[in-house]
Amino acid sequence: MVGCLALAGFLLAGCASYATDRHVAPLFTQLSTAGGGEEIEAAGGAFLLRRDEPGGEAVEWGVRPLFLHSRLEEGRTKTEFLAPLGLVSRGPDEQLSRLLPFGQYQRRTHADGTRTWSYFGFPLVYFASFPDGRTVRAWLPVAGRVEKLLTFDKIEFVLWPLYMRTERDGRVARHFLFPVFRFLSGEGAQGWRVWPLAGHAHLEGNYDRWFFLWPLLSFERDKLSLPPESRRTRWSVFPFFGRARQGSFEATTVLWPFFGSSSDERSGFCSWDVWPLVRVQRPGTSKAAKRTRVWPFWSRFEGDGMTSTWWLWPLVNAREETYLDHTRNALRVTPFYDGYHVKRADGTEQRVEKVWPLFQAERGGEGNRFSFPALSPLWHMPALERHYSWLWKVFAREERAEVVRERSLLGLWRREKDADEDRRSLAGLWARRDYRRGATAVREFSLLFGLVRWRSTEGESLEWMSPSLPGPGWPLERVRASAGGGGDDPPR
Repeated sequence: MVGCLALAGFLLAGCASYATDRHVAPLFTQLSTAGGGEEIEAAGGAFLLRRDEPGGEAVEWGVRPLFLHSRLEEGRTKTEFLAPLGLVSRGPDEQLSRLLPFGQYQRRTHADGTRTWSYFGFPLVYFASFPDGRTVRAWLPVAGRVEKLLTFDKIEFVLWPLYMRTERDGRVARHFLFPVFRFLSGEGAQGWRVWPLAGHAHLEGNYDRWFFLWPLLSFERDKLSLPPESRRTRWSVFPFFGRARQGSFEATTVLWPFFGSSSDERSGFCSWDVWPLVRVQRPGTSKAAKRTRVWPFWSRFEGDGMTSTWWLWPLVNAREETYLDHTRNALRVTPFYDGYHVKRADGTEQRVEKVWPLFQAERGGEGNRFSFPALSPLWHMPALERHYSWLWKVFAREERAEVVRERSLLGLWRREKDADEDRRSLAGLWARRDYRRGATAVREFSLLFGLVRWRSTEGESLEWMSPSLPGPGWPLERVRASAGGGGDDPPR
């Protein structure tokens, strides 16, 4: 009995404190992270809490994928929930709340102290306020007025589609039984429409358009502010035949959209289509792109600083893009491979690739990253990775300067290395800590949930350390190599 009590007292004396590493994943993990932060996980990574320093304010915490709250720079915060459906983003002067598909609320305080806000939600309800105190409201299809929506300055409606009034650049359009009746006026505009029988619209210096038995007969004259030889004329007997002309440019369609051709004798531009199978376009001296398509077997696009080639669309695509300060070469083999290589003018490079569902990797840029498997095809959406990838990533590694971070499925294996320390741990079974005390290398080990621990110092004999259940028991405060330092407790 005395021996049992003594053993129990010994073990209780060796319990780890809240200020030490405790790694018993997947149940619970509290670790010192590379760079001097602190991270707590529970339930295999479902619960997450990160601090920028031990005991400091949380910079990220939540229960994934239900919600995750992050503290950002400049006093901003972000809460994601049911990603990617929900978001609450707050800053000193603005707020955005969204839950798709039900609604979105946005508020902003301007430099002069005025405040604007808007709400759009299901079932098609919209409210908004403006700095001058005006408030607009809309409930589709009952009634409403909205401003600065789509390309319109103002939209008003009552029992839509019975009546609607729109304003754009001073032009007013009144609709009755939309889209049947429309009357256009104001700022050089006039027009009428009885759809689909006939309609006419004219904007001074811009266009003049007619249609009869839409879409059968139409006639348009555009760019009316230009000299007559530069104006554009289009007419069609849909879908049988159509013509367009502007200066030396001519285009013809037959049985739209199947057959078409266009040319410009002055620039040498020419193009012809047998939709959707074949398209050939040659720019001549114009700024148009060069295109060749034999769909779905092969196609090529050259223009606007980009060259793109498809084989067996949409399976294989190779693309090269040229920008002012870098070039980007990408290859996609749907759905198995997606990668790109960036070369910058300063000589730096970045390679990113994903072999689905095996792994994804990044080299260069801000560092190196590697993880497997890569089950999500939506790898360009980091919010989804942050919320869901912990469920399936067997191994993940990140390198940035002198920082190395590794994590296995459920957090069973963890490594946190920076310029000061290198900590590695296999939950409960084994852990190792490497650091320097001045110029002397120190290595510490922990076995069996911190029951057996020892320290090996360069040039010195082995030192046994007291137990620290559940282990490994290293202090959350990392040793600073520049300041020297020692272990977490004296040898016994």
